[in-house]
Amino acid sequence: MAIPQRFTLVTLGVADVAAATAFYRRLGWRQSTHSADGITFFSTPGPIIALWTSPELAIDAGLAAEADAATPAPPFRGVALALNFDTRAEVDAAFVDWRAAGGDVTKPPVETEWGGYSGYGADPDGNLWEFAHNPFWPLDERGMARLDGGEVE
Repeated sequence: MAIPQRFTLVTLGVADVAAATAFYRRLGWRQSTHSADGITFFSTPGPIIALWTSPELAIDAGLAAEADAATPAPPFRGVALALNFDTRAEVDAAFVDWRAAGGDVTKPPVETEWGGYSGYGADPDGNLWEFAHNPFWPLDERGMARLDGGEVE
């Protein structure tokens, strides 16, 4: 197969790159020196996170740029990024920091039916982030969740 089972970059469509960059920097994230005027990059142990205006992202993807800086993003975009933590207490602490940086909490963390603990926040542009503790997915030395037990062929 020509398409490897991985992804290397997540680009978040934002209304204002400078404002979005300031939000993620308030979370303590360090901006990459590869950032340029109009686009910001953050390195993570997994994929790179990029911030780019929603209209530019749409145009780059060959789509109509229906939104502009004056038009709010749709309330749900069909995608959520997730951060897994080792403990429930770490999830709770993440929500405190998220709010302090200017993020919204769309669903406070609660016990889940699958035995974990999870809640959701939205950045100032409405991009959803899940903060979760999944006792069945241990984190590796890089903080990445491991799916132990093999794969379906």
